[in-house]
Amino acid sequence: MANGGWRECTNWLTRCGAIRADHKVNWPESTIDDLAHTLRDGVILCNLLNILEPGCLATKDINQKPQMAQFLCLRNIKTFLQVCQEVFDVKEYDIFDPIILFELSDFFKVIRTLSILSQTQKLQRLHIPGFIVTKPRTLSQEDIYRNINSLDLVSSRSALLDSFHENEYTSYDTHIRNEEIYHDLCAIDIQSSLSISENPVIPQQIIEKRDYVINELVETEKNYVDVLQTLLKCFIKPLIKLLKEDDFCTIFQGIKELYEIHKDFHLDLIKACSQYSSLRLSDVFLNWKDKFLVYADYCANLTTAQDRIQDICNQNEHINREVNRCQEEANNGKFKLRDILSVPMQRILKYHLLLDKLIHNTPQTHKDLPGLEWAKECMIDIAQYINEVKRDSDTLQIMNDVQKSIVDWDIAGMSELKNYGHLITDGELKIKAHNDQKLKPRYVFIFDQVVLMCKSIRFIGFQSDQYSFKQSLLISQYRLEDYTSRKFLYRENRWSHQFHMVHKSESTVYTFYARSEEQKMKWMKAIQDAMDNIEPSVCNLTSHKFVMQTFDIPTVCYHCSKYLKGCIFQGYKCEECFISVHKSCITDSGRCGLISPQSTTTQNTMFSNRFPTDNSSFNQRHRSPDWTRNWSDNDTLTEHLWFVGEMDRDRATNLLESESGGTYLVRIRPQGPTRPVETVYALSLKYTILQLSIIHQN
Repeated sequence: MANGGWRECTNWLTRCGAIRADHKVNWPESTIDDLAHTLRDGVILCNLLNILEPGCLATKDINQKPQMAQFLCLRNIKTFLQVCQEVFDVKEYDIFDPIILFELSDFFKVIRTLSILSQTQKLQRLHIPGFIVTKPRTLSQEDIYRNINSLDLVSSRSALLDSFHENEYTSYDTHIRNEEIYHDLCAIDIQSSLSISENPVIPQQIIEKRDYVINELVETEKNYVDVLQTLLKCFIKPLIKLLKEDDFCTIFQGIKELYEIHKDFHLDLIKACSQYSSLRLSDVFLNWKDKFLVYADYCANLTTAQDRIQDICNQNEHINREVNRCQEEANNGKFKLRDILSVPMQRILKYHLLLDKLIHNTPQTHKDLPGLEWAKECMIDIAQYINEVKRDSDTLQIMNDVQKSIVDWDIAGMSELKNYGHLITDGELKIKAHNDQKLKPRYVFIFDQVVLMCKSIRFIGFQSDQYSFKQSLLISQYRLEDYTSRKFLYRENRWSHQFHMVHKSESTVYTFYARSEEQKMKWMKAIQDAMDNIEPSVCNLTSHKFVMQTFDIPTVCYHCSKYLKGCIFQGYKCEECFISVHKSCITDSGRCGLISPQSTTTQNTMFSNRFPTDNSSFNQRHRSPDWTRNWSDNDTLTEHLWFVGEMDRDRATNLLESESGGTYLVRIRPQGPTRPVETVYALSLKYTILQLSIIHQN
């Protein structure tokens, strides 16, 4: 029955429509862990209640993206439990403790509450069959519910996810739904489209696999442009007079700009497919990629836009009728406006996949293969940039929620929380200062640069917690020390697991007490990660003076030429030579070159064009705008067509790939010399020897 209990719960959630039939928890190999992690942040539970009783929960009361911040997850769970009592008449003694779900300490109690909810009178009137669970009879059955592997709450920001979706459990249904909408509006039948003799894109000669992929790229782009045009014609034009200016700008942010970009991008794709054009497909992507950065703001605003139109339609019947009329005109009412708004995000994340498919079907001898590979890397980089900006935008909202929950923040004398970096973890600890031996319970938030200690001051039913600011510790001023206590001969003390934060001046010591050894290690890792973000240990391997920094405009890493990603504290900037790098690129940043600040203003441009056969054109198109260093030799070298300025090895190799043997170029190493005998210059050669060093001799 223990195994059947959680399976029955999953089936019931599916019957209610809270979970899709193809969700991971419904897979044959799924386990109780999958269901527990699906429900853990409270999002699906809150959405469940709105399905069962539409409008019982306001959209603003549900945090759809808590990112496993404990106080936000608990807020969702408490909101769910409160509505269960007030609207569905679930008794207080049938309600589980919110922390049980977040910590996954006794998942049976969660399933029991859901079982009771499924049998309430409201649910019976909906004719949705409920489910019954019985208490586990054996210790082994109890262990099924209690030994659930909890996810590590301290995630590494530096490790970019392969997936562009932030949570494989709670975002699964949304992701699948968005994919279905995109496929319906943009996808094509490749076989039938190529069989039409009038097809203007692919010459009707021998049609190869590569032609199918190119046709898919061009035709889906045409369909996407049509979607953007539909938004302009069927929604923006009729609704501009009905919506308030702020609402209108929020809902349709960037649509007109995206239409203008992709209308011309599509024309360039068609031009590149012409057998008489010198424009290559890789050129099209490389020429337009920087324009695609506008998607970062669009995708970051997407959830807000979707929620705004939903709230307006719920509150204003006149606007709701007009939106429904627009939806009928656009697609016979098949998709709602909020659904169509998700298509641009789906499209921008498809380009690197289409390029990968094209590369796979392109011969190794094809002249555009190196360019396509570089274009794919650039589109992956842009997709990751967009994803991280969206994630950080959600993080900024979380910080805003934290700040609002601290009632005396305005008089605490603190800066805005966003100035202290990302929220790494949060939760309850007990703390003792060395000058005050009293042990005090505190709710603690750890950010990149600060430990924030608060006191919980209000708890009304299941309403949101509020906090009073008590203390903040600048992490850069402290060191972390573990404390190993003797083993207890009696029942383990719940708050006996200690560690210290010691001020570097030895003037202050704070002792932190966690509930378990596992919790202690989690907290210590969070603080250690924060310390390493502030002063990366790898900085000892370079002469640069790197400082973690927020970049207000899209900025490219000095070493790898990829974007620094996110909205806040995206990377590091040297205080001496002003270069900017990823944390992972610090070790390869070379020696500090003491570059003038003015020269770094051009660091925000990535290399964009392929290597042409015309050498004079090559010299003009590929010299980095950041080539003007403090080396006097440059004035002379610029007169030569083989000098390209600053360029990394991989980029040089890609550019030379399609050239004849013996072609070479001289470049400036982005990271500077890495050995005593080297200069800042390197020679790249298309031959059996690909790289040579240029050694300076007096």
